[in-house]
Amino acid sequence: MIAAQPDGTDLFIDAILPGAQLTAEHRIPIYGFANQLTFRGNSLYTAAFYESQADVELRILALTLGATGGFRSSFRSMEFEADEPIDRHARRLRTVDGDFTEATYGFAEGRATLSLPINDYVVFNGINSMRFEGRPPRSVDWRNGVVRDDNVLWKSDLMLFLKHRDWGGIAPMMQILDFGLGGRRFTQFNYGFILATRPGIQQADDILFLQVIFHPGATLGGVDNSDVYGLDVLFSPITFQLAYRTVLPLWRPEE
Repeated sequence: MIAAQPDGTDLFIDAILPGAQLTAEHRIPIYGFANQLTFRGNSLYTAAFYESQADVELRILALTLGATGGFRSSFRSMEFEADEPIDRHARRLRTVDGDFTEATYGFAEGRATLSLPINDYVVFNGINSMRFEGRPPRSVDWRNGVVRDDNVLWKSDLMLFLKHRDWGGIAPMMQILDFGLGGRRFTQFNYGFILATRPGIQQADDILFLQVIFHPGATLGGVDNSDVYGLDVLFSPITFQLAYRTVLPLWRPEE
């Protein structure tokens, strides 16, 4: 997940709850053997939206700089007027009533990732991103578990991986979200963990990934966002991702 991968071309096939993703990735060495340039394209289909994007990333030792552009077509876009409640209970009622709209919009993102090995068993990984989406205002951001406007989202995911090459790794994590809603900016701190292991279905080239994040309470500024944050089907401020990835190597330079 966090180490530099071999140069060449791979195909990633992901089963994601609830959906599937297909990704093609090509990696080439640049400025010697310590740096790597990666080109990637993917197609993601879930029960709530379809998304396709293209990425380019430059890895310089432990630092990776990336840029993304793509579009999303949401089948279950949930939008709210200024005087409507936006908490999970209100969204559950909308889900029961089937009160959705459809929306298609583009997005762009810039990222800086720092991966620092501390020893053979501990790695710090920090992913910092700035994302702009042309989403409808006051709409549910399914990916991040908040309701926000069509402006810049700043996000930092900070992880400390305890790892072993045979079974994978577990990482406590902290997430910082900064987003806009109703003409104001809100910053909230979330906490959770990541678990990644090798099921071995595809020898060593597969990963089972689980991420669980919860929001303990107030945002900076004293606003309690615990009733809003999270998946609306849950009764607690929690989001989670569960995915299985298999890797199919297509080409290596030495071949």
